[in-house]
Amino acid sequence: MSGRDYVHPPVSQDHKRIGDGDTGPNTGGMGAYSPAEVVTPALLERIDREIVRPSVTAIADENLDYCGTLFHRHHAHAGRPECDRYNARFGDPETQVCCHA
Repeated sequence: MSGRDYVHPPVSQDHKRIGDGDTGPNTGGMGAYSPAEVVTPALLERIDREIVRPSVTAIADENLDYCGTLFHRHHAHAGRPECDRYNARFGDPETQVCCHA
């Protein structure tokens, strides 16, 4: 991200819960894969339109000179994307599989 310009890296999905079906306590990460088939082109467009683009615009509108990574993690609830965090760094292990996607 730089100013109002940004690119999306490949989408990925990690697995943090110890049990099948995403149950049990969180672990340090049970692995990740990319591309994440659960993120359809329509869902990615919605994430961009409703979350990413407005966030980038808000940063630029505040005259913040931010140039770097804006990692955002999403969940889809009833088909609606929700962002539960932003980081100014890449996520791990998600980024590991994107570097080779």
